[in-house]
Amino acid sequence: MNEENIGKLKHEQGNIHAATGVWGTDELAGGCAAAAAIPGFAGDSGTVHDIAGNIGRTHEIATKAWESIRAVGYDGGGIGASWVGDAHVAAQDAVRALMTDIDSLTDAMRTMPGRLRDYASALEQHTPADNGAVDELTDVAEQASRMTALGFLPDFADYDGQKMAELQFRGAQAVDARVTAHEQIRDRGRDLASVLRDNAGLARGRRLRDSPMSALDEIVVAEAGNNPLFQGNGVLTLAQEERAAAAMSGLGDADRQRMMGLLGSSQSPEQRAYLMKMLAAGYSVDDVAKFNGMIAAHGADPRWLAEHLTPFTMDSDRRTGADGKQWNTFDGAQWTQGQYPTCVASSTVAARAAVDPLYALQLTTGGHPGDPALDNPDAFAQRLREQQEQVYDDGRGWTQKLPVIGSDGMSNDQSETIADEQIAPRTGASYRNVDMGGSDARYDRLPQIEQAVDEGYPVPVSTRGDEGGHQMMIVGHQGDQLQIYNPWGYTYWVSEDAFMAGDISNGTEGLPGKPMSVRLPTEVK
Repeated sequence: MNEENIGKLKHEQGNIHAATGVWGTDELAGGCAAAAAIPGFAGDSGTVHDIAGNIGRTHEIATKAWESIRAVGYDGGGIGASWVGDAHVAAQDAVRALMTDIDSLTDAMRTMPGRLRDYASALEQHTPADNGAVDELTDVAEQASRMTALGFLPDFADYDGQKMAELQFRGAQAVDARVTAHEQIRDRGRDLASVLRDNAGLARGRRLRDSPMSALDEIVVAEAGNNPLFQGNGVLTLAQEERAAAAMSGLGDADRQRMMGLLGSSQSPEQRAYLMKMLAAGYSVDDVAKFNGMIAAHGADPRWLAEHLTPFTMDSDRRTGADGKQWNTFDGAQWTQGQYPTCVASSTVAARAAVDPLYALQLTTGGHPGDPALDNPDAFAQRLREQQEQVYDDGRGWTQKLPVIGSDGMSNDQSETIADEQIAPRTGASYRNVDMGGSDARYDRLPQIEQAVDEGYPVPVSTRGDEGGHQMMIVGHQGDQLQIYNPWGYTYWVSEDAFMAGDISNGTEGLPGKPMSVRLPTEVK
């Protein structure tokens, strides 16, 4: 539904309600004519019903495929000892990846037919009423115009006070009906768009399309880590899958063979996925090989890989503590800004670590996994603090650093700059600051924010409150919920409604909660 049309209808609604008495004939005629000329709903209910039916049948086919794969060997039967694919993945891993891939598709499609039919029913219900209101407004406009002379003055010869009152009542009822019908369709359309947007990533399927690997290898690597026990949304994001596939395709023969050798010698799908994530982050095959040398001893341990190579637990089940927070830690030490005014820098450092596994490994182990002098929580906390301070100092202007008259924190423009410096080189997408002054602006930006995080781009968000300003990072999206990393050391979930209403504090005392602006990824390369 076109929000601009609703605004026009409401404007004419005000004119029609105010058009009373002998001097209101022209205003009534003009308002009713203008309200009648505003277009009705777009979309055909029959077509929507057909789409719902097609998706329903596709869901049935996918469900049967899921059941067939489970029957073939998901429960074992000795299949796990076999190797398949170019990267020597275990057949058991391949079966599980296929099941997970198809399960995501079927789950996404399960509710779509019903929601589409609900929208089609709303069209069927409100379209006749809207068309009837248009006819009524047209008739009122014609009759009111007959009581008007010289284009705007009342025609006292034909003016009838009782008839004018009846026409004004009819016009007001008709325009009210149009406004109500259009708002109903708009709200139903928003709900449907939200459902389709929420399921778009799942329904797309997870594959590193067009890479030199076999289709089965692509699915296994893409689904790696897609397990609530480890990292519920998988190691690779959709954008990383595309970048990794493009990087593989662009390698020369020698580097491609070397990369396939690294994948083939990996001990788990998760280890393979982190190697591909390195390619997606723009690293060379030489860099990938060095990285693999550092993690190879733990390649069969998905928990170790997840803890050392990503700051966030992207839990698909939204499991949190009693306070609604999921604390992000490395061996007990928190990914936090501490008691320093470095929320912009700290959230940016964590976001970079989420898309750059080598950077994360340097922070957690100093580049020396297993060395007790470097791979420990205290050493991690010190390295994290030093990196946050460096990004903070490098990103601020000299006047902000002056004694006495200087100021703490960073601006939105500075946040955009350090996002471009720290995150963009590893994702291929530069950032731009976008203000969100009110609920309508937040609603308009929400689809762009959700699309960005669905594809795997962290989105910095600035908030305000009585306590001042703050920056957090939107890092996940599932259903009608957004996952937010607060550099105080935890992630948490908030609803889309809370975001649009302007309070994402989630009841946390002292947390500035009104979203004021975001840095959106753009110019993806």
